[in-house]
Amino acid sequence: METEKEIEKEVKTTEKASEEKNSEEIAENKHRISVEAHNKEMATTEKKQLKYQKLSFLMALFSCLFTAVMLVILIIVIQAIMPKVETIYNSTMVSLNNLETLTEDLKTADLSGTVGNINTLTVQATGDLGTTMEKLNGIDLEGLNEAIKNLNDTVKPLAEFFGALKK
Repeated sequence: METEKEIEKEVKTTEKASEEKNSEEIAENKHRISVEAHNKEMATTEKKQLKYQKLSFLMALFSCLFTAVMLVILIIVIQAIMPKVETIYNSTMVSLNNLETLTEDLKTADLSGTVGNINTLTVQATGDLGTTMEKLNGIDLEGLNEAIKNLNDTVKPLAEFFGALKK
């Protein structure tokens, strides 16, 4: 019986060892399958990352090219506009200088004296005009008309005499 017990023990031990070996092999297989699945997943992820890196590189390249083109356009536009801006600036500066000169002239001008002189000249001209009108009113127009008639009577025979000489 002991042999049977021993055999049974040995069978059980062998079975246990076999089960443990199988468990280890199963665990190893599971681990290997898990590693292979992980490797496949990593390869897929790497492919996706490579794709996105290529897209990122292309976008960076397009961005760089776009920036370069915009910079060239900006330089051309600035070169085209600068002469016009300089002309406007120079015109503005001349206008400002003229305005400053005018302001200085106005500051130094004696406006109250000028207005006083104009007022004096106006009063004087009004007085002279009044005197002239008095003199014109004082002219004897009837006497002037009679003198003109007498002159006409005197000159007419002379004109006829000189007119006869011409013929």
